[in-house]
Amino acid sequence: MLIFQLIIVQVVTFIALVFVLRRLLFTEASSQVKRLKALNAENEKKQEELRKKIAEQETEYNDKIKKAEEDARRVKEDAMREIEKQRAQAQEKAKEEAEKIISQARNGKEKMREEINAELEEKAVSFACTLVKEVFDEKIYKNAHDELVDGIIRGLESIDAKKISHKVNTAEITSPFSLGAQEKDKIKKVLSKKADRTIDLKEKEDKDLIAGVVIKIGDLVIDGSLANRLDEAKQRLGKG
Repeated sequence: MLIFQLIIVQVVTFIALVFVLRRLLFTEASSQVKRLKALNAENEKKQEELRKKIAEQETEYNDKIKKAEEDARRVKEDAMREIEKQRAQAQEKAKEEAEKIISQARNGKEKMREEINAELEEKAVSFACTLVKEVFDEKIYKNAHDELVDGIIRGLESIDAKKISHKVNTAEITSPFSLGAQEKDKIKKVLSKKADRTIDLKEKEDKDLIAGVVIKIGDLVIDGSLANRLDEAKQRLGKG
């Protein structure tokens, strides 16, 4: 009987141990499961954070790429505009240079033509003066000389006195022939009256004038020579 009781006690003890062990194992398993779930949740959270971070980095990377592309496009457009601007400026400068060269060529041509015309006119007057000297006797253009001098003396009467400088007291008389005392006296009287002071005369001979006289007093020049008359006639004919 005692043995039977002992066996029962051992069986009960064994069952209790099994129950306790089972309880312990179940509790430990539950704890491990909870821990695994917690770890899994934490991992999922970290994975989600990692995915968000990766997505943010991808977005940031794409934004940077897009910005870089925009910057590159803008730089390219700016460069093209600058190139076009420089090209337009170069074309405008080339056009201006071409117009300048053409203008200079035209001006040079016009200047050359004017110089040639002036030279021809000068030679024409010189030739006419020489022709008069060669064709006509000196007595003939001496008569013309006297008439021209008389005309100049009469013309002096109409000269504006304001044109005679108050700083000048001498008049230079240039003529192909020596003036007579009466002619010089008339010229001196008229000029002195106009200037309201005594004007002295200084004579100078120039055969190229052919006939007539040139009176210079300060800046005022009165050209009554035959050479000047021929030049004026030439200019009138040229304009006509």
